[in-house]
Amino acid sequence: MKLSLGFLRSALRGNFLLLVISWILMYFAQPIPDTYSSLYYLDLGASPFFLSVMFFAGSLAIAFVQIPGGYLADANGRRDLIVTMSFGTALSYVFYILAPSWHFIVLGLVVQNLCLVYQPALLAMMIDSLPPDKRGLGFNLQTVIISLVGLPAPLIAAALTLQNGSYVSPQSDMGMRVAYAIVLAAFLAAAVFRFRLKETLPANGGQPRRGILDAFRRYPECARECWRVWGKVPKSAFYLFITSTIINGLVVSCQLYFVLYVTQVLNVSASQWALVVAFMYLSTAIPVILAGLRMDKVGRKSYLILGYLLHAPAMLLFVVADFNLLLVAVALFGLGHALALNSSQVLLGDLVPRELRGKAVGFIQFFMYTAQAMVYLLVGFLYAYVAPQLPFLLLAAVAVPLALLVTLKISEPKVKEV
Repeated sequence: MKLSLGFLRSALRGNFLLLVISWILMYFAQPIPDTYSSLYYLDLGASPFFLSVMFFAGSLAIAFVQIPGGYLADANGRRDLIVTMSFGTALSYVFYILAPSWHFIVLGLVVQNLCLVYQPALLAMMIDSLPPDKRGLGFNLQTVIISLVGLPAPLIAAALTLQNGSYVSPQSDMGMRVAYAIVLAAFLAAAVFRFRLKETLPANGGQPRRGILDAFRRYPECARECWRVWGKVPKSAFYLFITSTIINGLVVSCQLYFVLYVTQVLNVSASQWALVVAFMYLSTAIPVILAGLRMDKVGRKSYLILGYLLHAPAMLLFVVADFNLLLVAVALFGLGHALALNSSQVLLGDLVPRELRGKAVGFIQFFMYTAQAMVYLLVGFLYAYVAPQLPFLLLAAVAVPLALLVTLKISEPKVKEV
């Protein structure tokens, strides 16, 4: 406890504190519409399969900007890209608020994801801002903060959208528009806070700054520079990239269909689903912060393996659950996802030098989001046209061999990069 309090005093300042404040604003608001977003998209005219098509388009958009984003993060620095594009991300929610049909949601999703060109810079800045021996605690603290501030969101969503415990159009759709207006305001406030961020990359020795349009014009060169990173980092980083790409694609694709499966197949009410989501946020907070305290002592790899493995029982329970089993399933899923995501990001920071992090993250996320786009289509097809249980069972089946691959092929560095 003394260690964690000392860390909080030393880390909750400067860039890390500013990022935490921006995340508190963003992740208080964002889960509100996310609770029932898939139902909203269906009421705007999408079919269950076209949900996957919508996010296929969004994933291709975000994949396209990751390599230029990673290149710019290392060429120009992190701060300016983060600040500028945070405003663009916020304003993209106007499309969600005003959408007369699901096609406008696609447009908003594409605009939003193009603005996420700043993602490599954001992850690189967070890694830069934490000492190597405190990265595990820092990343897990971020997850705990996000979980706790998001705890009221499903209940707020239920109050805004549900009519007698059910999602009923058009009244519920109006509630969703109000929810997205809350997100717009919160994201704009977070973007303003980010003006105070300080650059974490050393000066580039007088080299000219690269403009964002120039980075896109020089896309092949940027891609080559990002590819060359893999010749300068341990092979473990490459296997980390492979496993993260597979698990993340399946996780986000399955999450898109959670609320549909629960309300339409399991016949759990929409109001009960709000309680389930809130319980997921609450149940992961203490285990995740304890994992963060241990992760910096015993290593990241064991938590990465555990995170992958927890997806298997979570999904096996999910497909047959009643309300009570859903609580267990989402607790396991939330913890598994948090451990896998945090330990992989921390391990990446340990393996990749500061001056290469932007390009490494950009390369990883280019392929991760491209693969994710394809997985969205696969999961949507399986859910809509084969059997709705199959996507969740596929995630359960893949989790175990991925954990084995981590065990055999990924090693933690003896000396962590700063």
